[in-house]
Amino acid sequence: MNNKYITSFILILVVFSSFLYISNTSSDSESAVTTSTTLLEETSTTSPSTTKVEETSTTTSLVPISKIAVSEDSESVQIISNEDDEVVIYEGPFTSFAGFEGTNQLTLDSLVDDLPATLKAIIEEEVLVINGCHQYALSLVGRCPYGVWDSSGTDPEGDKGADWALSIWISDRAFAAGQVKDVLIHEASHALSYLTKTCISPENSNYRKDAWDYFEGEEQFADALVLYFEGAYNHYRTKGPLTQEEIKYLDSYISVCTGN
Repeated sequence: MNNKYITSFILILVVFSSFLYISNTSSDSESAVTTSTTLLEETSTTSPSTTKVEETSTTTSLVPISKIAVSEDSESVQIISNEDDEVVIYEGPFTSFAGFEGTNQLTLDSLVDDLPATLKAIIEEEVLVINGCHQYALSLVGRCPYGVWDSSGTDPEGDKGADWALSIWISDRAFAAGQVKDVLIHEASHALSYLTKTCISPENSNYRKDAWDYFEGEEQFADALVLYFEGAYNHYRTKGPLTQEEIKYLDSYISVCTGN
């Protein structure tokens, strides 16, 4: 009898131990499944569209690569220069002018410095050169002209006497079109024409009006001066390059009317 009870007791212990082992193994498996599900949910929250390994690494660090860095937010990526370019902002009287743009004002100032000596001398003495969209001209033609010569200082309503009398306006559109140098020469030529309006020719006539007749108008005269000062862009002239006779005429005009 004793042996029978001992055998039964051992059998019960074996069954009980097996039950404990199975229970623990099942619990570990359930725990592993729960943890895996949580990680998948977090990954989905971080990147609801397409998940990529590169995105995960991007969100955890900001690594400079060839002088750039990528922002930490994987959903709104910026490629950032590690070298901040210094932005020089124009500060001066033009900022209060209606239509002033200013993005290219400092570049425009440099272009004025590079003008042919005859034009530069006239500009520096009497003319404002403004990077902007002349508002009255805008109302006339429906868009910002490349360039405007405003002798009287015309405000957006068309009234005269604004602070920008005797001014050249070069818009951002001229810069975007890559024609700014020739546009500047064209408008500076209008300034030269206007500021020499009382010049007397060797024949004792108004030299400016004679030039209008010779070149068939003020705009054509300005375009001829663009070519004379080694520009290339013409909008009104249709005759092509200057002839030797035209060059001689302009030589005389500039000599007599500007002293150069």
